[in-house]
Amino acid sequence: MNSLGTSVTEVQKPDGQAAARIPIGAGLVAISITYFVAAANIGGLGIIVTAIVAVLFAAACMMSGQVRSSRLETQHASESPVVPENIFDEIEDRLVALDEANEVFGTALNSADMFRLVSSRIGEIFPLSAAALVVPDEAHEKLRFVNFDGSRSDLFRGLEIPISDGLAGRALASGSIEINNRLGPDIAALGAERMSGFASAAAIPLIQDGSVFAVYQLFTDGPIGSDEDTIKLLGAISDHVAPIFRSSLAFERSLSSALTDPLTGLPNERAFYMVLEKQLAESLRRREDRPLTVLAIDIRDFGAVNSMLGHAVGDRMLEFAGQRIGESLRKMDFLARTVSDEFSVVLPTASEKVAFEIIERIKAGFTKDEFEIANGEGVAVALNIGWATFWQDGETADQLVRAAQQRKRQAKSEAPAGVLWFPKEYVN
Repeated sequence: MNSLGTSVTEVQKPDGQAAARIPIGAGLVAISITYFVAAANIGGLGIIVTAIVAVLFAAACMMSGQVRSSRLETQHASESPVVPENIFDEIEDRLVALDEANEVFGTALNSADMFRLVSSRIGEIFPLSAAALVVPDEAHEKLRFVNFDGSRSDLFRGLEIPISDGLAGRALASGSIEINNRLGPDIAALGAERMSGFASAAAIPLIQDGSVFAVYQLFTDGPIGSDEDTIKLLGAISDHVAPIFRSSLAFERSLSSALTDPLTGLPNERAFYMVLEKQLAESLRRREDRPLTVLAIDIRDFGAVNSMLGHAVGDRMLEFAGQRIGESLRKMDFLARTVSDEFSVVLPTASEKVAFEIIERIKAGFTKDEFEIANGEGVAVALNIGWATFWQDGETADQLVRAAQQRKRQAKSEAPAGVLWFPKEYVN
C-alpha cells in the first residue's frame, strides 16, 4: 500500500502465487505416497477408496491455492494489500529513533537542520516528495512556511498565506489530519508553479496542551489513502514529531529574542559580533580576494532630540533611521543596532571603494526623506559615519570596530553644530 511507505510495500508484495503453490505440491506428493503404499498392502476396494480420497484432497488444495492467488491478484490490482501485523512495530522503532536524535542533538542543530533530519526519517516510512512546517503568526491571521525540505524550497521557505487558505489552514482549524488527492486548495493558495510535480498532500496538525501550534504538511507524487492504517501512521508521526518541532521552534524564538533589539527589530550587538567574526574568518582564509568593511553609524545630535522632544520621539527616530539605513544596503549586508543610537554594519566583499559608494547612498536616502515629528512637521536627520576595512585598518573584530568608531568621532567633530532644526513650537 503506497500510503504506508516503501518498507511496508516491500513486505506486502512478495511472489504470493509461488508461495501458494508450495503447499499444493507438498500435498500432492504426500497423497501419491499414501496411495502407492496403500495399493501395495490392501485389496481392490481399499485402492478405490484411497484414490477417491487422494483426488478430493488434491482438488481441495488446488481450490485453496486459487482462492489465495485470486486474493493476492485483487490486492495487487487495488494496491491495498493487508498490512502485516508487525509493520507498525517497525514503524514505531523508526519513530522512536527520532526521539533519540532529538535527545542527542537537542539545540545543537538549528530548526532548519532538525527539520531536514526529521523529514529524512519520515521519508523512510512514508513516500513523501517534500515536507513543510507551517506555523501561524502571533495575530493568527497568516500561515508561514518556516521550514521546507524538497525541490523548489526557495519558493516555499518564508512564504505567507492567509490562515484560512490551503490544506494546512484546514488542518489548523479542524485539529484533524487532512488528506487531499487533488490539491485544489493548495494550488489556489500556493500557486501552480510551487505545486508542480506534486499529486497529493497530507496536513498533520501538531498539538500541545490541546491546541494546534503548527502543521506538518507532506507532499507526495502519488495518491494518499484515507484508510485506517494510513490515518494510524500519520497520527503516529504527529505524536513523535510534535514535541521535536515544538522544542525546536521555542529554542529558535528564544535565540532570536537574545539576538534582536526589541525597539527596532534589528539584530543587536551580540548578533553583530557573531556575524562579523564569521565573515572575518572567511576573509582571513581568502585574504587576497575577499575584502570586508565595517561601518559605525550614529544619529547626529540625537541627545538633543531626547531632551527637547522626549524619548518616545527619540525611539521613533531610531526606528526611522534603522529602516532608512537598511533600504540603502545590499542584500548580503548585515545591519544591527548596537548601543544607544549607534548602528553597526558588516559589508561582506566590500572594498573601501565599494564602502564609500554605500555610505553615499545612505546619506542620500536621509537627504530625500525627513523624519516626521507630528502633524506634518519634520526634521532632516543627519548621520555620523565611520568605516574600517579589513587588513588596511585591522584584522580582528575589535580592531575594525575601534577604527570605524574613531573615524565616526572624527566625522562628528568636523560637522557644524546645530544640524537638527526644529519647528519653533518644539524648542524648549
